[in-house]
Amino acid sequence: MRFGIVGLGWAARSFHLPALRAIPGAEIVGGCDPSAEQRDEFGGATGLTTYASLAELLEQGRPEVVVIATPPGSHRDLCIEALRGGAHVICEKPFVETVAQADEVISVATEVGRWVAINHQYREKPVFRAVKERIGAADVGEIAFCQISQLMDLTPWDEPVEWRRAMPNRTLFEGGVHLVDLMLMLYGETPEAVYARHSPGLDQSRKADAIHLVLLEFSGGRLAQITIDRLCKSGTRYIELRVDCEHVSLRASHGGRVLLQIGMKRAARAGVKLIYGLGGVAWEERGTARKSLARNPRNPGIVATKKLFRLMALAFAENREPPSSAREARESLRVIEAAYRSAETGERIVLAPNA
Repeated sequence: MRFGIVGLGWAARSFHLPALRAIPGAEIVGGCDPSAEQRDEFGGATGLTTYASLAELLEQGRPEVVVIATPPGSHRDLCIEALRGGAHVICEKPFVETVAQADEVISVATEVGRWVAINHQYREKPVFRAVKERIGAADVGEIAFCQISQLMDLTPWDEPVEWRRAMPNRTLFEGGVHLVDLMLMLYGETPEAVYARHSPGLDQSRKADAIHLVLLEFSGGRLAQITIDRLCKSGTRYIELRVDCEHVSLRASHGGRVLLQIGMKRAARAGVKLIYGLGGVAWEERGTARKSLARNPRNPGIVATKKLFRLMALAFAENREPPSSAREARESLRVIEAAYRSAETGERIVLAPNA
């Protein structure tokens, strides 16, 4: 299978290229970028052919799959161009900017008989995959409540990446889409309703969602919560996950933990306990008993992207819906749009099924 890359920046070099090289039988035919500097750097480092435009890549490289690694504002047009050029698409997150744009891309994909997948690679990181696989087991039970939080001392207006810094009121959309995707993956469905509030913090003159709280209502009266705090002055916790099931609580911490507990405190067992996982850990808790489930490897982002890309390529080859498909990503966008609408209006937003 022939692959081409659109956008030759850091993500393409650090994540997408290693992932493509790990796919059996993959041939990377080159990449394109309007920046001559990016093309020279990428071509010099990889030895691959580079082009100034997607049109040139499609015409001369003839890729069967195009990986889009550009900022989200360009995704809609590039996805459609690649699809009409005869290629399947793997698009970086966030998929597109709106649900309406997602519908456009999905419509074109259906028209030309191609598939679109989104690189929501967090679902394939070992700690989150381990939690997902335990839900529903006889000794675990079904999910009753889930809480996902992100705590960082990095305000949206101080983002080091220019295009992210230019959209400070889109934190839930840009980085938070990983949290929403994980939540929908764990529940296996779209919530029935969304209620959200957001704030820039103490400086109310800023238009930014540095703090975002989202309450999700799933079927059967089950609730879930997403918390984003980009004003947190303590240690970064990129993703903290707790899933309370019928019989146990499932936990995951992405970002690493090294903790030595000695002695006894309330609701804990006496003794010495070492909690270790530099790339992230997952475990289950039953009362005060704790059982390890998984640890992330040293480079979990690369490992997860490799796995997801392999699964996507297999689906393309078999002409079936890929994992982390455009259809699934559209549902995450529906939740995100509802959260922003709720935060602006103060209303609880009901999501129509299969809308």
